[in-house]
Amino acid sequence: CLYEGFFRFYKSTNTDIKMTLIKYCFFASILTLSLNCWSIVVRHDVQPSEYEIEKAPPFFADMPNGGHGALIAPNWVVTVAHLVSADITGKLIKIGMHQVEVEKVIIHPGVTEIPEDILAGDASNLMEFMMSAHDIALVKLNTKLPDNAPIEIYSKNNELGKIITGYGRGTTGNGNTGSVSGTQGVLRQLQNRIEETHPNWLSITFDYGENALELEGIDGSWDSGGPLIFNVNRTSYLVGLFCWDYIEGNLEEFAAAHYGMKSYQVRLSNYSEWIKKTIATN
Repeated sequence: CLYEGFFRFYKSTNTDIKMTLIKYCFFASILTLSLNCWSIVVRHDVQPSEYEIEKAPPFFADMPNGGHGALIAPNWVVTVAHLVSADITGKLIKIGMHQVEVEKVIIHPGVTEIPEDILAGDASNLMEFMMSAHDIALVKLNTKLPDNAPIEIYSKNNELGKIITGYGRGTTGNGNTGSVSGTQGVLRQLQNRIEETHPNWLSITFDYGENALELEGIDGSWDSGGPLIFNVNRTSYLVGLFCWDYIEGNLEEFAAAHYGMKSYQVRLSNYSEWIKKTIATN
């Protein structure tokens, strides 16, 4: 389960790191239920079915090994780096009714491995590392999809305060119970408000009561790479990608997806120039 979240945030060719993650996944299996693989968690006072949607947006991508991405050009998907590795080349990404083969994976040059010595104990060192880290990759497809399928990346830096809609699959829970384990493949949407902006990240908080939006919710590890969008003059823009949860205290005692918790998402405006240049040169 940790392998599905930010503990998968590494370059997958390093065997020692893989073994470390296997060790932590085993350790995680004996922890509380809330450390199991979770997905979009909803308000306790709203019917869960209100969050479910039958048809995915045309840009919504299901990655080969789980998690998501977004189609940003007819044959390019942007996703989080911790979902991709060389072994997805030749595998299929599902986008709408299409099954498209991966031709190439390009990971942002700033992506680095998480030091092993901060993967246990107090979370502060890991959180400090994550705040300055990068977690973004581009996936080139061997087939171009219709021109009306991609979504445009938001390139301005005025995201603070904007209300977003986010998408992801998996089981659910609510802000009182926290997350539940397993995965159902049900597509859900949530609403939230961008409450913090950082150079590489946008942050949302799982609010409740009068501060909560109608479909207030928060993401989880199985939602990694899930697109966050908002509308400007009836046009939808891709503003972020679900990525990692903020943790305080001991990592082994973390209970995910309760009211008041916050998570961080890839801030795509920070990477718009890298994305344009990478696509142009590949």
